[in-house]
Amino acid sequence: MDWKLLENLGLTKNEAKIYLVLVRIGSASVNEIAKKVDVHRVNIYDVLESLQKKGLISSIIKTNKRYFEAASPELLKKKLEEKEKEIQETKNLLPNLINSYNSSKKQEIHIFKGVLGLKTVLKDILNIKPDEILDFGATKGLPFFLPTYFKIWDSQRIKFKIHLKIITSEKIKKTIPKKKLQEIRYLEKQFDNFSSTLIYENKMAIFMWTEDPFAILIESKEISDSYKNYFYSLWKIAKE
Repeated sequence: MDWKLLENLGLTKNEAKIYLVLVRIGSASVNEIAKKVDVHRVNIYDVLESLQKKGLISSIIKTNKRYFEAASPELLKKKLEEKEKEIQETKNLLPNLINSYNSSKKQEIHIFKGVLGLKTVLKDILNIKPDEILDFGATKGLPFFLPTYFKIWDSQRIKFKIHLKIITSEKIKKTIPKKKLQEIRYLEKQFDNFSSTLIYENKMAIFMWTEDPFAILIESKEISDSYKNYFYSLWKIAKE
């Protein structure tokens, strides 16, 4: 048996060598052990003491001389089973650790101010090229505040085959032109506010249409998934 394998059970190199010798030859004195292993005699006493503390060897006195004996390898089997249990418990813990790590690393919030800031967020959407964008909120949104740039952006969206779903107030139903890769559903006229929310991939952008417009970009899978669920709940009750 290779002594290196026993190191996996927490034994040192010298402990593993001496334990294997005792398993093979039975009772042995320090002198006999020293002849069988490549360990300095002075160190053997320390190793034997350590093995005794671990319960892997015992000692007896014969004719006024101390002999050492190995405990049953069943103890090693038990240690191996305990180690396997610990490994399995660690494996079970890893998914939660990974999720916690991803959540802490992937949740970011950025604020973009002014026209240039809003364009930065819109460019991020085109760079990512999501399959779809979910948009709900203000009746006076991007087409109203950024009319020229929005036309350019929207043509790029269509070019990249990005589907756009919009939920807005029915009071502007007659003012919205039909476009490719765009679906619109309407809620009652009271559905209106000063913000537009765009959800794409694992991000959510909230555009605040104040006197000095700004956007809050949140990167979080948990948050974006939550708002996607909210969007589709509204989508089911909204009218075409």
